[in-house]
Amino acid sequence: MRKILYILLFFLMIGFVEAEEIKGKIPMQAAGLSLILPGGGQIYNQHYLKAGLIAGLELALAGRFVYHYLESEKSYQDYENTLSQADLDRYNDFYYKRQNDLWWLGITIFLSMIDAYVDAHLFDFEEKKKKIHLKFQENELSLSYQF
Repeated sequence: MRKILYILLFFLMIGFVEAEEIKGKIPMQAAGLSLILPGGGQIYNQHYLKAGLIAGLELALAGRFVYHYLESEKSYQDYENTLSQADLDRYNDFYYKRQNDLWWLGITIFLSMIDAYVDAHLFDFEEKKKKIHLKFQENELSLSYQF
C-alpha cells in the first residue's frame, strides 16, 4: 500500500512541476487527476461524456475487486475452520478473480491517464489548425501559417 501512495505522490509532484502549459491545460496535471479521481483528467480536459464512461468503468471494476476480495477472505476463513477442499477451491477461484479485477483496474487507470495526457496536448488543436492554410492552384502548392 505504501508503494502505491509513493507512486501517486510522484505523479502529483510531476504534474505540478511541469511547466508546459497549453491554453491553460497542463498534460501531466491531467494525467495526475486521472490517476487520483476516476475520470478526473477527462473532466479537466472538458470531455464530460468520456469522463462519465471512464468513471463508471473504473468504479465497476473497483466494486468487483472489493466483492471478490471479501468473498475470498470469507472463503479462506471457511477453509481454516473446515479444512475442506471445496472451500479451498472456492477461495482460489475468488482469489484469481480478485487478481484479474486488479489488473483490469490498473490497465483502465493507466489508459485513462494516457488519454487525459494526449487530450491536454490536443486541447487547442482546432485553433492551431485554422492558422495553417494549404492551397492547391493549378501547378503550384502554397502553405501559409498565421502567427
